[in-house]
Amino acid sequence: MNERHKLDLDFRAMRSSLGVGEFVRSSQVFARADDVFRAREHGYRRIDNFTLLHVMNFDVVESYSLKMVRTDLVCIQAVVAGRYSRWIGQRMDVINPHMLQVSNIPLSVSDTDAGARLRGVLIVCERRHFIDRYGLDIDRVPPAYRPIFMSQHGTQEVLSLPLSPAGIAMVDQIVSCRYAEPLRGVFVSAKAVEILCDVVSQLHGLRQRAAPRLIGEQAKIRAIQTAAAIYRREIADPPTIEQLVRRVGLNRNELSKGFRDLFGVTPHAYAHARRMEHAQEMLRGGDLAISEVARRIGYEGYSSFARAYHAYYGCTPSPAEAGE
Repeated sequence: MNERHKLDLDFRAMRSSLGVGEFVRSSQVFARADDVFRAREHGYRRIDNFTLLHVMNFDVVESYSLKMVRTDLVCIQAVVAGRYSRWIGQRMDVINPHMLQVSNIPLSVSDTDAGARLRGVLIVCERRHFIDRYGLDIDRVPPAYRPIFMSQHGTQEVLSLPLSPAGIAMVDQIVSCRYAEPLRGVFVSAKAVEILCDVVSQLHGLRQRAAPRLIGEQAKIRAIQTAAAIYRREIADPPTIEQLVRRVGLNRNELSKGFRDLFGVTPHAYAHARRMEHAQEMLRGGDLAISEVARRIGYEGYSSFARAYHAYYGCTPSPAEAGE
C-alpha cells in the first residue's frame, strides 16, 4: 500500500510572498508536486492585497494529504466535480460536488485519493477585508454562522450551501478559461470577485429566505450534528429514519431538511457515504478479507457489498485497488 504524500500550506505566508496578480505553480511550493498532480495549471494566484485564488482542475496521480493553515481567513470553496475528505480536528467531512462552503477554519487536513478528478475553485480572503470590502452585514447572517466572520482565531463551523446555477457557471468559466497571460489573470481575478459578491448576496438572503428553516436554529443544528455523529459511530448497524428522529428529537421532515442544509445530501446518502468510506479505509489496511470488511459495515455477504461499493466508487472492492 502506498502512503499518502504529505503536503503543507500556510495561506498567509503564501499571500505575503506573492505580488498582486502573481501566480505561483505548485511545483514551486510542494516537493514532487508534478508527481502528485496532473494539470494544465495547478497553483495559487494573488487577486489583490488580501485575496488568493486556487483553481482546481487536475487529476490526482498519487494520493496525498494536505495540511492547510488558514489563520483569520475566510475560505470560499465551490466544487463542481470530484470529492475528497477533510479533517477538522477529529471530525471528518466529505467534500462533495455542487456545494458551496464558507469557513474560517484555523487548520484542516484534506485527504485525496489517486484517480480523483477535481474541478472547482478555492478563494481565500482576509476575514476583515471580506467584511469591509464586500459590505457583509453580520446581523443578516444566521446566528449559528456569525462566528465564521467574527472570530479572529477561527471556528470549526462550516456553512454549506447548494451551489447555485449561477455559481456553477462562474466556477466553470474560471476552470475552462483558455486565455493566455496576462488576460487569464485579469479574467479569473474578475470572476473570483464576482463569486465573492454572489456569496455575500447569498449570506444576506439566508435569514429572509430561510427564517423558519433549520439552518438558522441552533438547537436543531446541534440535533442534526448529533444525528450525523450517530451515523458515523454506528457504521455497521445504522438506525432507521424513524429510530433516528426519536433519538435526536426531530420529526422526519426536519431531519431530512437539516441534512440537506448542512451536508447537501439526504440522511440515507450521508450514512451510505460514511459506510463506503469506512470500508475503503479498512481495505487499504490490507489486514481484513473483503467479506470481513463487508460484515463490519453491516452487509450480510460479499455480493451485496460489492454491488454497493461498485455503485459508489465505480470499481470492485479490492485491497490492492483501494491502496493504489
